[in-house]
Amino acid sequence: MTDAPPPPPLDPARARMLRRRRRTVVSGILILVLGAASYTVAVATTELPALEAILSVAEEAAYAADPAALEAGVSAQSLPTAVGWAHEDEVWSNSDEPQSIASITKLVTALVGQAANPLEPGSDGFTHVWTPADRQRQSELIALDGIAFPVPVGSEFTQRQMLELMLLPSANDFAQAYANAIFGSNEGFVAAVNDWKAAHGLESLTIVEPSGMDAGNQATPADLVRLARLALADPTLSEITQMQSAVIPGIGVVESTNPLLGNDPGIVGLKTGRLFTTGFNLLAAQTSETSGRVLVNISVSLGRPTAADRVAASREMLALLTAQPQTVELVAKEEQVGSLVTWAGDTVALLSSEATSAVLIPGETANRTITLAPLMTPAGGTAPAGVVVGEWLITTPIGERRVSVITADPITEPDLWWRLTHPSIVFGWADPQAINQASVNAAIPAKH
Repeated sequence: MTDAPPPPPLDPARARMLRRRRRTVVSGILILVLGAASYTVAVATTELPALEAILSVAEEAAYAADPAALEAGVSAQSLPTAVGWAHEDEVWSNSDEPQSIASITKLVTALVGQAANPLEPGSDGFTHVWTPADRQRQSELIALDGIAFPVPVGSEFTQRQMLELMLLPSANDFAQAYANAIFGSNEGFVAAVNDWKAAHGLESLTIVEPSGMDAGNQATPADLVRLARLALADPTLSEITQMQSAVIPGIGVVESTNPLLGNDPGIVGLKTGRLFTTGFNLLAAQTSETSGRVLVNISVSLGRPTAADRVAASREMLALLTAQPQTVELVAKEEQVGSLVTWAGDTVALLSSEATSAVLIPGETANRTITLAPLMTPAGGTAPAGVVVGEWLITTPIGERRVSVITADPITEPDLWWRLTHPSIVFGWADPQAINQASVNAAIPAKH
């Protein structure tokens, strides 16, 4: 057997071409290897985009107590009635017609006098010397069966004493003397009332004289609630109208005509009224406590046929107001408010961390506003369930509180293979929220 002849030597040019090809292939493989390594390092070390929340509830919402029971109670009264609270603007009334207010007029007289010549608590104010004109008015009032305390001409009374006499025993003579002492005449007083009522929005109020003897002194029940708020806000008048009695030099002990004072707890005024032609009136205020705060209830009962009827109606309306506070849920525990869609398209619910509520009366509102922040997973790539991603701001009549929004499940970053196969998400070229947005919207019902 003979050996095969050796292959013919390569042409030098062909040998050079083969060497170049081998170098190109090796270089290409090295580039691919280096590129793959660089890509792997890049996708492995790049921080994933933050996860944005998708809300499934309104960003803001308002809540209120149901006024239906209060409205029904007021409407059930057959005679003019109104109620409200001292700290709220809302009024509930069963009549928009102005009614004769009788001696409730004296609260108007006192308030207008306070606006023109204020008397601070603990002060005596000016001194009024009883005049022959005062004495003449007394005689005329007595002839009309008005309330008067005859005193000699020359008797002296302080501004405080005059207010006590007109607001406690409802002295008509001292109401007229007080108005004349400050405004000079009935015309001056009426002009001052008209300016004052315009400034306070009491459009239905009509006053023709300061004592309440004239049936032309009128207002709607609703405006009398507003009048009570003004009187309760005046520290001097508020103090006087809740006094059961006072000692007046030269006259003696005088007692309040308010039948609720001293008999019903929490009564803080305000004023009775009576005319033979229009019936018995009572503007009353009473404190009540709910959830650690004190409310002042106001009731207006007009045109009642007897003194007992006005007391019964007032008590019924004050009790109705006391029963009105309602617990309103603002945020439910674990209420689902939205979701996060992870980089891999999984859905993680966002929940309220706790429940919160507010005690509201009709006319009050509470509000909730939600804010959310993007979620970044911590070092290590896993965020446990319960991570805070936002909060509710709850605003109520007694202040603000906050409730956290948390994740319902743990969130783990995807593994290396997922990173290698999803560069558009890793490098932020695509929105991870778009992966499963349609299914998320379908899965999470809106809450109202």
